[in-house]
Amino acid sequence: MLVYVFSCVLLVSPLLQAVFDLPLQLAFQQALLLAFLAWVFVELRGADLRALFHKKFLLLWCAAGLSLVSLLLSPFKGHIFNEWGNYAAGLLIFVYSSFLDKESRRKTDTAVLAGGWLLAAFGFAQFFILGDFVARPPLTNLNALALYCVLVVPLALERRSWALAALLSVMVIWTQSIGAVLAGLAGAGFYAWSRIRSGEGAGNKPLLAGLLVLVIPVFYLLQADSMAGRLAWWKSAWDMFLARPLAGFGHASFTWAQAGFQGAGAFREYSIYAHNYYLEFLSENGILAAAAWFAFLWAALRRRSGLVKYSVIAALAHSVMDFGLSVPAVFWLFCYLLAEPGERPAAAAGKPSLFPAAAVLLLEAALLLLNFRSLAFERARREAAAAALRGDAAAAEEGLRPYLASRLFRVPALELLGRLNSVGAADRDRGFSSAVYYEMALLENPYSAAAWRALERAYASPGLERAAAGLAARKAGVYK
Repeated sequence: MLVYVFSCVLLVSPLLQAVFDLPLQLAFQQALLLAFLAWVFVELRGADLRALFHKKFLLLWCAAGLSLVSLLLSPFKGHIFNEWGNYAAGLLIFVYSSFLDKESRRKTDTAVLAGGWLLAAFGFAQFFILGDFVARPPLTNLNALALYCVLVVPLALERRSWALAALLSVMVIWTQSIGAVLAGLAGAGFYAWSRIRSGEGAGNKPLLAGLLVLVIPVFYLLQADSMAGRLAWWKSAWDMFLARPLAGFGHASFTWAQAGFQGAGAFREYSIYAHNYYLEFLSENGILAAAAWFAFLWAALRRRSGLVKYSVIAALAHSVMDFGLSVPAVFWLFCYLLAEPGERPAAAAGKPSLFPAAAVLLLEAALLLLNFRSLAFERARREAAAAALRGDAAAAEEGLRPYLASRLFRVPALELLGRLNSVGAADRDRGFSSAVYYEMALLENPYSAAAWRALERAYASPGLERAAAGLAARKAGVYK
């Protein structure tokens, strides 16, 4: 029965990605985690659980552990700790999907295709009826939507759902995503090459040659400003990696750290993603976690068979130019498609131990407590912002004060108090109060781009030239 939980997540998460707020995000994470634990301790009761640590999963667990260490050491952990759960959820989907029998896999495939139908229906309604397909696309972004379609099309072809494959292909054209076109060409090219190597597709040689020729005009269509933005984001990600090559900045930290690593005079467009999944993962998680994760992806890809294998290849090609795998709903689908179907673990010898179950229950209780604290902090943030808008700065500060003693929430609380106390230069007292909060935030996190920017504005006032010079010197010491 638990297959329906995972099927439901894969069915509805793409459509709900556009409204993926914190409570919904935590709900998805908890649903996947609890379903996985129930599967382990209920459906696999009496089975040999050592199968979960088979050699094909070792790199996955290494990547997960090293990524978690990176998060715990991150100067941005107060901002990003909830995001790591999206990555962990994808890993659980992969492990679970690796043990699905044929019937369970068929049911889950049906749910994925149903999700594709829902997304296609919504996209067509936006395009022809609402007229806001470009402004407010499904999956929040046209590039992410295009990658989702590219992932589902081979599965639709494999299941002979020709109409869905055609509709999703039309949506890819509507998105005008160059990255998706390159991804599709990569998947089709590898398919043609594999057929040629196997001796079954000698007639595919002209097709492969044509695909290679098509790559040239696609690159020609890349806009100069789009490439300039990508080059700037890639350089920011590389500089982040050089600053903390072992520990990284923590999963999903590019959003918060990128602005501080933009060079003077660089293309200044802000982005929450690096538009290169490999550089982004490397800069966020460090070289050890990245080596384990990329090696795992390569090994899993080599084991994969069927048309769906070329979905995975297309996604990995797309990730050179874009950020689709950073979007939770797309990443979860990718992890499902990456998993080669298997069988239930064999029965275990001897009586099972209760210690693992007790340890997992304690860990889940701690995680639930952390989730509730996160939601409480989010509510306190909203209430503080509302109080500041009413002009009640004292109430805003009082509402956030309990979180200043928290190692997890202290930096986000300080940065928010700095913003709430920011006013024009005429109100020098409150301007000073704002600077104090930002200075305290820098003591906790010297890479806080928001604090550096705010202090640069605050110290630009006449009479604060020495403070501005000192700030510039401190910043140069951090961003070497």
